[in-house]
Amino acid sequence: MRISPATRFLAVLVAATVPAWSAIGQLSPALEPVTTGGVETVDRALAKLSTHKRVLLIGAHPDDEYNALLAVVARGFGGEAAYLSLSRGEGGQNLLGPELGVGLGLIRTGELLSARRIEGSRQYFTRVFDFGYTRSLEETFERWPREVLQEDSVRVIRRFRPQVVMAIFPADARARHGQHWAAGVIAGEVFELAGLPDRFPELTTAGLPPWRPEAFFRAAWWNRDLATVEIPLGGIDPFSGKSMAQLAAASRSMHRSQDMGRTQRIGPAEAYLIWETGGAGAEGGDLFAGVDTRLRAIAGRLEEGDAKREAQVHLDAVESLAKKTRGELSASRLVAALPALAKIHGHLTAALGVVAGSSPEREVVSATELIEEKLEVTVTAMAAAAGIAMEAVSNRENVALGERAEITVGVWNSSSQPLEVGGVGVESPDGWSVSLTESSPGVLEAGALAEWKFEATVPADGVPTQPYFLEQSLDGDLYDWSRAAPELRGEPLQPPPLMAVGELTLAGVPITLAREVVYRYTDQASGEVRRPVRAVPLLEVAVEPGLVVWPIQAETTRNIEVTLTSNTDRRLSGQLEVELPAGWPESIRMPFAIEEPQGREVIRVTLPMAESFQPGTHGLAVRAVLDEGDSFDMSHAVVDYPHIRPTWLPKPAAAEIRALDLRLPGLDRVGYIRGAADRVPEFLGEVGVPVELLEASELANGELSELDAIIVGPRAYEKDPALARINPKLLDYVRDGGLLIVQYQQYQFIEGGFAPYLLEIARPHDRVTDEASPVRVLDPDHAVFKTPNAIDADDWLGWVQERGLYFAHTWDEAYTPLLVLQDPDQPEQKGGLLVATLGEGTYVYTGLSFFRELPAGVAGAYRLLANLLALAE
Repeated sequence: MRISPATRFLAVLVAATVPAWSAIGQLSPALEPVTTGGVETVDRALAKLSTHKRVLLIGAHPDDEYNALLAVVARGFGGEAAYLSLSRGEGGQNLLGPELGVGLGLIRTGELLSARRIEGSRQYFTRVFDFGYTRSLEETFERWPREVLQEDSVRVIRRFRPQVVMAIFPADARARHGQHWAAGVIAGEVFELAGLPDRFPELTTAGLPPWRPEAFFRAAWWNRDLATVEIPLGGIDPFSGKSMAQLAAASRSMHRSQDMGRTQRIGPAEAYLIWETGGAGAEGGDLFAGVDTRLRAIAGRLEEGDAKREAQVHLDAVESLAKKTRGELSASRLVAALPALAKIHGHLTAALGVVAGSSPEREVVSATELIEEKLEVTVTAMAAAAGIAMEAVSNRENVALGERAEITVGVWNSSSQPLEVGGVGVESPDGWSVSLTESSPGVLEAGALAEWKFEATVPADGVPTQPYFLEQSLDGDLYDWSRAAPELRGEPLQPPPLMAVGELTLAGVPITLAREVVYRYTDQASGEVRRPVRAVPLLEVAVEPGLVVWPIQAETTRNIEVTLTSNTDRRLSGQLEVELPAGWPESIRMPFAIEEPQGREVIRVTLPMAESFQPGTHGLAVRAVLDEGDSFDMSHAVVDYPHIRPTWLPKPAAAEIRALDLRLPGLDRVGYIRGAADRVPEFLGEVGVPVELLEASELANGELSELDAIIVGPRAYEKDPALARINPKLLDYVRDGGLLIVQYQQYQFIEGGFAPYLLEIARPHDRVTDEASPVRVLDPDHAVFKTPNAIDADDWLGWVQERGLYFAHTWDEAYTPLLVLQDPDQPEQKGGLLVATLGEGTYVYTGLSFFRELPAGVAGAYRLLANLLALAE
């Protein structure tokens, strides 16, 4: 993609198989030590130069993609494959950590990039925010406007230019999810819309003219009997030694936050598709049947004439040379591929010049982009064949606005021939100023390493590095990317703030290599560690908790913690200011001083009681004002897990106070077994419940009878396999008079028989997705609805995203259902809250989404959970 009209990285550094950033590629999910690329890079490039196959898959969420098809097209066929996920999956659960919503979306974006890296494919998005499960197509199109989905999806088709489009889902209720259903509908619509000249003219103006895909398929997962195409997945990738099916399983396993680990089974496997339109028809029997996949097809849509014919001659020569060179390729003769690659470069350059004189304009633009993509692939292969490596390292990971970093760019010529270096520079898409401080000679001798040094300064009035789609607040269920450059819209993330660019000459051909500037250090346990460089504020201000839930009965103060993080080496001092809501005493002022370079100070702020304390929501804002007058009120937290690239989540320094009418039972000790994405224990502790987190060793060896109650977090039986071994002890605890409250679990819980009496969950599971749906109490006189809080209709107001999930579908008569919940036009659900007597104690299973409602400050959820705990009294 173009970073600016005047600046384009025509190639990427070949020190890694996956580029850091390129006009055809995307931000690398991995920050790995530099290599020259080797025979794998050359072979994969030659495969791409031997064919013209492009397929785009369209689904609704991360983990909807057909990994096997992506792998077989990109790794098996040498083609180009991409997945368009309408959303970033913000409405899902998180098995790894506490992030939900936008934070979870960043994790799942990273997981998709890691998956695409394994398959060698690409990733795109629309601007919609996943609002959670719904059965309704109407609700989906109400919250995700159809015209927005169409425009964003057409943008991706016109940018990627696939010959084949495949929908993951059917365009009807068989998709089983309103968002899946919408993805199936949109895929069919944009297959047609993308090629219409009168639709989305603003995209044409932005350099994305109409593009008409040639064939449309749907995945056959929902009815294999309808499949018209069967694609074998047993072919072996020569570099990993894995089959396409195994690569797909490895890729699928990158969705760790969603519990998607897969076994990489050996043996044959198949992918099944349903033809819908285009290509060679239903009888074609192949994904690309009826589609010209020769390289000359790149120029096939141009107007007939000499220009088209000449361009196709050059493209035929490229395909022939690539196939021949690939057939002769070996690790010991890698450099022998360089002359052929130089010829390929010449033919592609000539074809590019010829195409420029052809017509119609929209096809010239498309052919030009596709040839330029092949040129980038060629340059990557040339540098790998020549044994050239380049890396760029910063002395700082975090560079404060107005401050500078020292950059060292190294070029290593591992070949046996001198290397001509026309120049090395550092460029910044984000507007950092760069100056050269130390240069090296223009000719690099065989085996030599040369370095160039630079200083890069972040503009004092610049902005911190953050995902481009988070620069503005959400607009309903849409990211507002209106300020983002058009070429960024739909991409996973933006380019890095600093890129090193080297102008080299290989085999008489001038080429450009680019490499992301990274921060590097050595960890004594794991070795080399690389981190992305970013611009940060001089001072970051973070507030925890972001939600203060404050029972009006608790006549006590509350505390928040404000963390001040310096991103500079100099001393910072000033005043911390906490602006309290109306009705509270005067705002709080506290001095601070951070003496250490890159230091941190944690300040505990005590919030006084309001003068008139009534249930409701109140906001407070925090800022740090330096002695010289500069004010700071944001943090930029790092979302970081081992399997994904670190990303940054901007967060205002603010908190909400949620005052509620809440009475608690008189309990002394409540044990809690944490589940997935589970912050319930912290919020229970915030309102005064005496919560103790229980680890596996404490459960196995501790005396449970000393606990008044135990709560099991959502999906805890998946998260901690030790819980299966300890379950008999938990049930004995109940039999001896204890209270055990089990929040929603998945099928492993049912298959393990961990409930005391028969309890089953349907496939697909019962749930109520309308957070405002009516709730009927089956036994209003039950203690759960009376003590210590009188539950009424108001307690079911303000719930977020859903009522609950993984409800029991059938159960033993020992359980008593207490609620009836129901989505519009759906059957009644009675399995959302079940209570049973077990021995002398009480066992509760509930699918109510306390894990979402408590962090959102939903008063009724607190009051109901307090009443459930009161069953221990």
